[in-house]
Amino acid sequence: MMALPDNEDRVCFYVTKHSWKGRYKRIFSFGTSGVTTYNPESLEITNRWPYTDIASIRRATDNGEKFKITVKKDKTRKIDTMNFSTEHRSELITTAFKYSHLFLEKTHENQRYEAQKQHWSGILLPTVLDVTPASLNQIDVATHDVLASYAYKDIEAIFDLNDVPGGFIVTMKVTGRMHMFVTPRREEIKRKLEEYSQLYLAVDVKLQNKPVTIQYFHENRLGKYSDDEYATSTVEFTVLKTDTPRHQDSPPRLLCLSQTCIIERDPESYHVVTCRPLVTVMSLIRDEQNPRQFKIEYEDGSLRTYQGANRDSILATLIDCVRGEGNKNVHVKMKETSRGKRLGPLHSHLEAEVEAAHLKLLRDSIGKKNMADAVERFNCNVPYSGLLHSVTQDGLFKDNRERPILEVLQAIVRCKESFDFDTFCDEEIEALYQCIRRLVASKIGFQAFTQQPGLRESLGLLVVRGLNKDSEALTYAAVDMLCALMHPMHDDYDLKQEQHNKSSLLGNVNFLNSLLDKWSNYALSGSGALVVCAVLDFLTFALCHPYSETTEGRNFDSLLELMTKRGRALFKHFQHPCLTIVKGASLIMRAIIEEGESEVASHMQELALSESALLRHLLIAFFTSKTDKPRLGQCRISRQLISLWLANNDNGNLLMQKLLPGGLLAFLDSTDTAPADDLDNNIRDNLKLAQDHANKNQRNPQLLALEKQLKIFEKHLESTLVHWGARIGIDKRQDKFKMAPVTLRKSRQKVKSTHNWALFFYKFNQDHFLPNLIWNHKTRDELKTALDKEIKSFDANREIS
Repeated sequence: MMALPDNEDRVCFYVTKHSWKGRYKRIFSFGTSGVTTYNPESLEITNRWPYTDIASIRRATDNGEKFKITVKKDKTRKIDTMNFSTEHRSELITTAFKYSHLFLEKTHENQRYEAQKQHWSGILLPTVLDVTPASLNQIDVATHDVLASYAYKDIEAIFDLNDVPGGFIVTMKVTGRMHMFVTPRREEIKRKLEEYSQLYLAVDVKLQNKPVTIQYFHENRLGKYSDDEYATSTVEFTVLKTDTPRHQDSPPRLLCLSQTCIIERDPESYHVVTCRPLVTVMSLIRDEQNPRQFKIEYEDGSLRTYQGANRDSILATLIDCVRGEGNKNVHVKMKETSRGKRLGPLHSHLEAEVEAAHLKLLRDSIGKKNMADAVERFNCNVPYSGLLHSVTQDGLFKDNRERPILEVLQAIVRCKESFDFDTFCDEEIEALYQCIRRLVASKIGFQAFTQQPGLRESLGLLVVRGLNKDSEALTYAAVDMLCALMHPMHDDYDLKQEQHNKSSLLGNVNFLNSLLDKWSNYALSGSGALVVCAVLDFLTFALCHPYSETTEGRNFDSLLELMTKRGRALFKHFQHPCLTIVKGASLIMRAIIEEGESEVASHMQELALSESALLRHLLIAFFTSKTDKPRLGQCRISRQLISLWLANNDNGNLLMQKLLPGGLLAFLDSTDTAPADDLDNNIRDNLKLAQDHANKNQRNPQLLALEKQLKIFEKHLESTLVHWGARIGIDKRQDKFKMAPVTLRKSRQKVKSTHNWALFFYKFNQDHFLPNLIWNHKTRDELKTALDKEIKSFDANREIS
């Protein structure tokens, strides 16, 4: 074999080699200098060829998965051909053509055509279309850089435009996204596309006979996500988009989140630039050097880079929205996924053999020099939500899939003292936490936390060492790992085991104090949004219904007491610009007031007054316009908090009497109902529905009815107001409650509002000319001015003190 100096693997596939001796599993790698094959069990090199010795990599004609590589033998002119197969053949061949310009034989001269591309703004921009053997590329006219590549394997169909001469539309698979081009050589391009896709990839690009109109394109440009339902955002952030070949500078964008999609909009025109489903997000890259920069990594391998103020608040909101859509694999990390260490496309589910091989490599590397590489390889090939093939299947010749996981965890216990965090870089420590998170997310790993001797102490030691490094990224990774031990990520979970895990984690008061002190410092300083969100998740799984039913009573009360002592830190969250943090803090606040002792609830209610939290939330609850969609979520939370803070609160009610006329406050005691289209009635109380559901052990009829009645935005808004875990698994969890052989802690509701807040807020925004109430836009403006003045005065006095 010829050496490949400084070769770095860039793209790898898990393949089968076919020879007269038999069939062998191999890693087929495209590197910077050539192609290499490895034994997946040992990573030993079995073959390698520089690109200059490769004649071709082509599909075989007799098999849908088979391909062949033709190479020049060492120091001879003889040609050798080897056969392989993979279920991702079209992806592999597409990758091969990206390197084909380096091959021994130049197989094809690309065809280029002058054209125009329909821009999102509606104008036609000049471009060049490059028809290659594997893709249609859009080329920049000035720089000749590739602006976009439309792989044939990803093209669903091509439509002609009957009202635009030379116009055609390329429609992509998965999302149905459309791209419109205009060129006088349309028919030649279509003919080449059809010919090349069949010849080189055996892929059918459908050339539709029925043309469409440009109006059809405008209405369906975003494919299946073209409707308002998908583009109606609940949260928006102002960012700069960077590292894009289309722009020399960094264009400003509004990064918007709907219930299902990430939408980029132009801030001036509010036009949609791009729209991607949340379920396709794979990870979020948090730049350690630039505190404003982050990247979104999608499962098709694409990266989008942005810069924005409050970067970690944006990431926290993204995590919450993506997980709430059911994507449990999304996570935050420092480093992009290495495609050179993953054995298949990012969107694919890898085989059980791949997971087994990486478990073995990981087990054998623990405590050794190659551990960092093995950990990274494991993380690249195993989903963040846990191993896909971790449960032993029934059968005579079954593989024991649990044992390798336990062996890795046992190796961690044995070698814990060798983990020198002083010599590990932060990326390596983060990767170790995320590796362990993947292991304990499996059913057997979740059980091992309390059942395997020494594991709890070993993981505790690793977490404490990471927390002591005082790094936001490491603290977040460590706490997110702990959350996977508080609430199972796998299916068919055991509530008894969840209860055991919680008891182990929540029974260590010293650790909880240390964790909450760190959280409190971040909260009071207004920093560390990601860490704050992770700790709030941890607290939600411990204190908030329905998760709190598996928290033992003594641990629940002990944690409530610890939180009460840090009440000021919790109240600080209600001023945070990140809705996810406000929502998380609200869930914790609700649990403390409703389930704590009377003195605890009273203490929190008094803090709401002394910290001016009540005034701030009255301002939001009273004066948020229904057209201000990004702030309606905050408005809903504010109304919930006000009802809790004023329940049985004499001082708070006295303040309300000073602020508002008695005629308006009288609506709080009315038995009338607010109209169905008011904000409070349109958005259901998910926590209350979850409680009803748990008590009845059946689907709540109110839930079914409301799901059909809510409007597009209101559906999106209510979804943002519950914890992501409740959004994706609440019903399954209630079935577990019904079947579980475990004593569940019964939720308490010691403080409950009896006032008609829905009617009160509805009447607040109406004009009244009654004997006991004169209320109109002028009196509302006077109240708003007074509240603003009081809050500013409080902030000024606090800064002085």
